[in-house]
Amino acid sequence: MTKPEPELTKWIDIRPWYYEKLAGTVIGNLKKNNMDGMYIPTAREARKKIFEMIEKEVPEGGVISWGGSVTLINLGILFDLQKAKKWKCINPFKDIITPNEIHVARHWMLTEGALDKSIKNWREGLQANLYLTSTNAITLKGTLVNSDGYGNRIAAMTFGPKKVYVVTGCNKIVRDLEEAFVRVRNVVAPQLVRMMGGEPKSKEEEAWYPPCSRLGRCGGEPKELRNCGHKNRACGMTTIIDQPHIPDRIFVIFIGEDLGF
Repeated sequence: MTKPEPELTKWIDIRPWYYEKLAGTVIGNLKKNNMDGMYIPTAREARKKIFEMIEKEVPEGGVISWGGSVTLINLGILFDLQKAKKWKCINPFKDIITPNEIHVARHWMLTEGALDKSIKNWREGLQANLYLTSTNAITLKGTLVNSDGYGNRIAAMTFGPKKVYVVTGCNKIVRDLEEAFVRVRNVVAPQLVRMMGGEPKSKEEEAWYPPCSRLGRCGGEPKELRNCGHKNRACGMTTIIDQPHIPDRIFVIFIGEDLGF
């Protein structure tokens, strides 16, 4: 008599334990560096909890803005905030992104007028009561590493809005700065560029795309911080946030799932 196949669905998923332990280490180090954080096991719980936190954080009529983030879009919290109509929400991608679209914008192909409108929204968002974003990578020591093309998101993270919520899946926790740079260039940038641009419609249009969108990895050497040199690369500006001088301005919300990229 043959033994039955094991029921794989009954195997224990160890990731919740693993992610909670990782997040706990990072949160402890964030507190040493003038930042703070919390861990929420699931995206479903996080969506509800973050909304409740915002209700306490931002007075009715206050200003909320956010940076481009697949994590925030998939979480659904951005649509909850706008639907509530309790606050002035500055959507930096108004008329570019809709609930049915995951892509952020074809940044490098925006017409001059559309780009000017986006920049105006980005600048207005710097004066928000609360700014929501995710992160490209966060080290075990609590260092946030992020790259931008235009710099609107990293500008708001470093200075401007009164409070910043960084919402991240635990899949973005890395060991150290070296791993963070490799993650930004080899994991984040290729997917971000491809998501924003979609499929090139011609050979001429393809020339606008950085090499990572074709290779699926960095066209330079991330460990040595050598980039591809393409004018439209998604990693044109990079910040390292490890000890802000304004206490508790940055609050990192870890979710025990793989979110964003």
